[in-house]
Amino acid sequence: MCMITGTTTELQTLSWFHVAILVWMRWLVSLVFRLVYPLLTFLAAGFAVDLSIASLLITVQVAASLLSPLGGVLSDRFGDRMVILWGGIVFVVGVAVCAVSSSFRLFLSGYAIVGLAVAIGMPALQSYVSARSHYSQRGRLLGVLELSWALSALLGVPLVTWVAERFGLAMVFAGLTIVGTATVGLITLLPNDERTHYAQSGGDTSAEVNPIQIVLKPVILAALSFIFVQMAAVELIFVSYAGWLEHTFGATTIELGLVFGLLGVVELVGSPAATLFTDRIGKRRAVLGGFALVGVWLLLLPQSTSWFTFLILLLAFDLCFEFAIVSTFPLISGLSAQGRGTVLATMTASIGGGRILGSLVAPWLSVSAGYAVNSTLAGILVLCGVGFGIMVMREGRA
Repeated sequence: MCMITGTTTELQTLSWFHVAILVWMRWLVSLVFRLVYPLLTFLAAGFAVDLSIASLLITVQVAASLLSPLGGVLSDRFGDRMVILWGGIVFVVGVAVCAVSSSFRLFLSGYAIVGLAVAIGMPALQSYVSARSHYSQRGRLLGVLELSWALSALLGVPLVTWVAERFGLAMVFAGLTIVGTATVGLITLLPNDERTHYAQSGGDTSAEVNPIQIVLKPVILAALSFIFVQMAAVELIFVSYAGWLEHTFGATTIELGLVFGLLGVVELVGSPAATLFTDRIGKRRAVLGGFALVGVWLLLLPQSTSWFTFLILLLAFDLCFEFAIVSTFPLISGLSAQGRGTVLATMTASIGGGRILGSLVAPWLSVSAGYAVNSTLAGILVLCGVGFGIMVMREGRA
């Protein structure tokens, strides 16, 4: 057995086989979440819609994350494993709808269902692992889980795009439906968490958790506010860096694709770094230090005088961001044992809300003030958020 909590009941341990099931599910969901980006023009052409209409797929995905608190409440009420299972079932329904879609509207509906599955299932998955791992090892274990996000871009998306171009989109989602159904079967092999779920609240399985009271605890509210500001700030760059490269350095589509690939490699470095070092240096210190470096790189980015300098700073920014955001999950998970699912789900909603705000502001700011202002403002917001975090964020132990 690999993960042992403060008590010794068998229900509170996971074998590496169970961890592999959870990582696989996280990878599969991440793959479907991310594949829409490189396939956006392909989808627009296939359904004969304008690219701006096709981009609604991205909007639906991000907006669905705002429903994450619902998944957290269900997780705390019925158990993490049950919500993971139902999230998997909803995921299968969503990709099946996409597989049989003959119109963009129906495909969009299927993708909205997938977004709902992600919103309710992923926080429950993180809560499930957190409840079955000691706090001192949680950064390592959640880091392994989050590694699947980077691997989905490097190992999954290229394969899916090749299949889509060769055999069509329906074949891709038909395959995903079959694989998703098999994954739901694997989820049933996970240990039940009924007693584990309530072990840290005195073993009273009848105790009700008030989600509003949990979220409004000062230490949790401060952490959620911190992550909202950070995500809104960095989205100013993630939305605009391609336009910045084209406008300032004359980057071609091929070169932009190369940059996207390099960012994927950086993600694959940042996640394992968090897995290896977050527990050792302390979760609070890892989060605040990581985001402090993010702010520094963002302030330096407008000073770039060459393509090479810009690329190095952009990659350094993304590396530190990946390290910091992956470290944030174990930090947040330890703030409250009671209502852990609600806390993690509300964090997901805060991430989504920050991304929505940043994505709405970034294009307008780029046009009206210039790309350099995007980066400077983002850097200032990130560093102000770090200062706020130093004053109010605390290390948990739950």
